[in-house]
Amino acid sequence: MKKIVLAIAMAFPAAAFAQSAKDLKAELEALKIQVQQLEAMVEKVSAKADMNAAAGAADSDMKAEFNRVKLNSESMSEQLEANGLKGLKVTGYMDPTYIMNQRQNTSSFVFMKNFGDQNSHGGPGSNASYAYDNAFLGSALISFEKEMEGGTKWLLELMPHKSAGDGGGYNSNSIVNQAFVTIPMGSGNKFIAGQVGSWQGYEFQRADMKKTVTGNLLFDFTGPTFMTGVGLDHLDGKWETKAIVGNLNNGRITDHRSPTLHWRVDYTMDEFTGIGAAGLHGKPVDGTSLNYGELDASFTRGDITMSGQIEAGQFKRGSFTGEDTNWFGLSALAAYKFTPRLEGVVRGDYIRNEKNGGGTPNLTFPECDQSTGFPQAGSGTLCGDARNGFGPSLTAIQAFNADPSVGLKGTNRSALTLGMNYTISSNALLKFELRHDHASQDVFYDVKSGTYKNNNTLLGVSTLVKF
Repeated sequence: MKKIVLAIAMAFPAAAFAQSAKDLKAELEALKIQVQQLEAMVEKVSAKADMNAAAGAADSDMKAEFNRVKLNSESMSEQLEANGLKGLKVTGYMDPTYIMNQRQNTSSFVFMKNFGDQNSHGGPGSNASYAYDNAFLGSALISFEKEMEGGTKWLLELMPHKSAGDGGGYNSNSIVNQAFVTIPMGSGNKFIAGQVGSWQGYEFQRADMKKTVTGNLLFDFTGPTFMTGVGLDHLDGKWETKAIVGNLNNGRITDHRSPTLHWRVDYTMDEFTGIGAAGLHGKPVDGTSLNYGELDASFTRGDITMSGQIEAGQFKRGSFTGEDTNWFGLSALAAYKFTPRLEGVVRGDYIRNEKNGGGTPNLTFPECDQSTGFPQAGSGTLCGDARNGFGPSLTAIQAFNADPSVGLKGTNRSALTLGMNYTISSNALLKFELRHDHASQDVFYDVKSGTYKNNNTLLGVSTLVKF
């Protein structure tokens, strides 16, 4: 810039000479200021150009990275679809459990043990095919769910030794808990086919969906375990109606041709409250018929959970004496979170089941020696379920045998459960449970004393880990 100033001065020598030294100095200072301003402008322009160049380079790099990620994403999506993994969801849980049973005199961890777990002492009731102290607790489950294009869903749940299919020996040694497909048919309708778990009541079979260690009396002993067949699910706003026709608690039936109907209707009142009803009608065994219905409701808001259920049923030729019987039942549960990690639970159950010695679809009365109550295969005579506390007492059976005119009543059952749940992490939960069962007759066999009692106490602790 100094050269520019000199060039200007040389171009106008006369004017420069004519001016005084003072004026010339002032003009030179003004020119210096202008030069400094020009230099600043040049530097600013240069800096902006450098920034634009850098930005252009960065933008180019970002575009290249975006294209690379997009290409990889498309490639992975195509690979998942080619391998059948697109839309696949895998979940599961394990819940190793400890159970102490006062009357059975057992104290043991329960995990992956078959339902027909016979206690070593071999006393009355020890070989119950299904027992509330060895039900769906202490299990492991893995679930595969896949949604295909168009909304068709496929579900397979595997549950070794504790599956619905294996429950009570229905499909012995089956590890399939549920296996069904749902196919959209338009207008809110879905077609169902396969093996579907029970829709009864407020309580779920899976340990990761229930707040207690054991199941309530209605869930364990009065409702269906699963259905195998075809059905329809219809969703209309807040209403959902579903029904399935097929085999009750069995993968195949060969002794009769009458199917069973199982249905459920749900109404979602709001985001916190839901009410429902379910029922079952059919002939589960040749020569018998079964009809039952129930109403249930649930409320969950903030730290509070409340659920309840009421039901009644009739079982033709399903009683202890081989005649008709019926039952009426109630169950209610309340839970409150004292802290984000600690939750208290209380549950109460009741079943009235007296007629003709009692009996429900999920009870099996063992052959026995009616003079002692001990199991005796091939005896042709039955005893009550001394492990679960159902059916008539041994005293009532002996009195009936001596004088049939006195009649034979089954036991009415109740249970009170207190629980405490502690959340270890987002996928781990520790459950504690103290349960007291009561019966209207002395039907619980006490192993230590060799006598029958009208009550039993159970302690349960479960560690649930899910993913």
